[in-house]
Amino acid sequence: MKVFKTDSEVFDILHKEFSDFVLGIERVPLYEAADRICAKDIEANIDVPHFDRSTVDGYAVRCQKTFSANDENPAVFDLIGEVKTGEIPDFKIQEGQAAKIFTGGAVPEGADAVVMLENTVEQEGRVFVFKPARPNENILKKGEDVGKGCIVVKKYQRLRAPQIGVLAAVGQKEVEVFSRLKVGIISTGDEIIMQDQPLEGAKIYDVNSYTLYSALKQEYAVPKLYGIVKDDYEALVGILSRAVSENDVVLISGGSSVGTYDNTLKAIQSLDEAIILVDGISIKPGKPTIIAKAGNKAVFGLPGHPVSCLFIFKFFVKKLFDILLHQQDTAGGKVLARLKSAFAASSGRTEFVFVKLIYSDEILAEPLYGKSGSINLLNNASGYVKIEATRTGLKPGDLVEVVLL
Repeated sequence: MKVFKTDSEVFDILHKEFSDFVLGIERVPLYEAADRICAKDIEANIDVPHFDRSTVDGYAVRCQKTFSANDENPAVFDLIGEVKTGEIPDFKIQEGQAAKIFTGGAVPEGADAVVMLENTVEQEGRVFVFKPARPNENILKKGEDVGKGCIVVKKYQRLRAPQIGVLAAVGQKEVEVFSRLKVGIISTGDEIIMQDQPLEGAKIYDVNSYTLYSALKQEYAVPKLYGIVKDDYEALVGILSRAVSENDVVLISGGSSVGTYDNTLKAIQSLDEAIILVDGISIKPGKPTIIAKAGNKAVFGLPGHPVSCLFIFKFFVKKLFDILLHQQDTAGGKVLARLKSAFAASSGRTEFVFVKLIYSDEILAEPLYGKSGSINLLNNASGYVKIEATRTGLKPGDLVEVVLL
């Protein structure tokens, strides 16, 4: 009797088998590095800023004279010059002197604060300061933002706009990033046809190639389509062998027949160094899922029904990507909601219920009923709720955690 893995057992297997996957590395211009994953720790080779810099428009002064300043008794300074932005001033501030300075300007030697323009009045070569200033007020000191030698971006960190900004600030023009995962897609089944063919008899259009390709475009991956393979073992072996040689991960979506499942399993077993890690998972939807390892490559035999196929991609294939790329869990966000109506679960497996969120005085989750072959079920779903195998269902008013799709 076949023993099905639980979802937690599958996660453990994926971690154990694929944690040591070696990612490719490429160098890209900083302008093209957004959303890429950094391939090494990057140290700053300069201080940022590399000079004491004003953070406001105002006047550079020695602040002690301002300590008792107020509206009736301003501190008075002699204006000795102006700091030109982008240049280091060639004068020094002495006691009782001030220099006009703009945001980003280099603070002159001798000054220990910049008083804000709105707290001053300039008149006939003198500056009147009406508010006390503290030492180093409105001054970003050399290296205060980024110190030379410190790590500004870590290996495996996703490069978002803030990371791109700090790399630009330390003078990086290019950055080493991990190559995107190459993922092959194969659809199988005698009943599957392309959209440019006439829909006759019991044929159905290929859905899974499109959903998987689209889902992969949203991930750190480069998808490649290998077309539709009929229920022909030799043909599947040939296409699968080529896909495995050209990709890091291969996804095979099966047809609706038992024979298709058997062909997929045997074709995977025929690969060099193939190990079947998972042959069926105790969940609904997605029970007939195969996960294998061929050398260091991952191969998934996904269910043929569109809802099951896309769900397994989002639940397990995305988890594999997180492992390969050393990322924290990138599954959808989660919200708490009140169940609007009851849902009975009697499968004896962990069940995932698709729900539609309704936003009113509180967030409600409406269970969606449909078969795994109904792609419109996912089209209408906001997310899903996990029901453990030991539970018989959910009651109206239950507080549930919804994982957003």
